[in-house]
Amino acid sequence: MKNITDYLKPAQVQAIEDYARAYSERDFLIIRVLYRTGVRVSELVNIRPKDIEAHNQVINIVKAKGTKQRRVYLDTETLRVLADYISDTKTPNDGPVFGLQRVQIFNIVKKYGRIMGLDVHPHTLRHSYAINWVRQNQDIRRLQLVLGHSNLNTTQTYLQFRDDDIKEIYNKLEF
Repeated sequence: MKNITDYLKPAQVQAIEDYARAYSERDFLIIRVLYRTGVRVSELVNIRPKDIEAHNQVINIVKAKGTKQRRVYLDTETLRVLADYISDTKTPNDGPVFGLQRVQIFNIVKKYGRIMGLDVHPHTLRHSYAINWVRQNQDIRRLQLVLGHSNLNTTQTYLQFRDDDIKEIYNKLEF
């Protein structure tokens, strides 16, 4: 089983988002959408306005890994900011929302992580999404569907916890 140790707690992601938002709405949205949906960076670069169903709070991922398709959900506030961004940038309905390459997104995420003193890359945000899903006692099978994993064994990787996570739980136990 692959060891997942590179994930952030929600407060750490929030700090990165806040810092990015102070400098760039685009960068903020990139980080936020990656974290709030668990999409891969290769999927993010292919999101177009026509893939977004705001009324259903859904983004249709049409170019997922392995040529699969799936739907991911996004909170209302992020969808609102995303719609404003699309409108402000006059993004065509069939054009990419962010218009960036994978390496550019990688560099954006890395930059804000470095500013916060963290080694962060886009997949760190996907890991963080999954780990935080599990930490909130949510269904692992549903997580598999959201992440687009073919095999449940791949998703079970996220059942691991770091030592400080286990210590946190241990300290809450009543003996």
